[in-house]
Amino acid sequence: MQSSRTSQPVIGQRVAVIGCSGSGKSTLAESIAEAKGLSYIQSDALYWMAGWVQRPEPEFLQLLEEHVSVESWALDGNIGGREQVVLPRADTVIWLDFPRSVVMRRLLRRTVRRAWTKEPIFHDNAESWRMSFASKDSILLYAWRSHGRIRQQYETLWPTLDDSIHKHRVRSQAELDALLKQAML
Repeated sequence: MQSSRTSQPVIGQRVAVIGCSGSGKSTLAESIAEAKGLSYIQSDALYWMAGWVQRPEPEFLQLLEEHVSVESWALDGNIGGREQVVLPRADTVIWLDFPRSVVMRRLLRRTVRRAWTKEPIFHDNAESWRMSFASKDSILLYAWRSHGRIRQQYETLWPTLDDSIHKHRVRSQAELDALLKQAML
């Protein structure tokens, strides 16, 4: 695990959890929010409206700005192209940089579960078998294709993050478990 600033890992009060689709961003951000008493910001719930309709970008950015303007939060999501809204307010960034094989295995398991149970994710949107496995918009296909690109974006972004931000680049579940234990979550 690559952490910055101190020998004792710190997870602050304004936490951005980033990584490719299926890396566990939502699970981690929600867990951190619960453990630390922070607001949980699910970026997909801001981005997607009912019926899987994408919110217009200016409207999404406005909502995102409103949500990260509060005192404390844990946000999940890819911030590519939205760094100017999230990073000036974040005091901690956790990058879940898991290998594609780990991400795809987890994502497949989650996708099958969601398609089977039809559990609503947000705004009554749910994943279906067709959407997940027989669509050009499949989350599995998207994750496979975008993993390397998103990883490269964060490779470029990482060294440019302000020194005041606690940075944690996590490359395995063992590293994540150690971070959470050391940060006392």
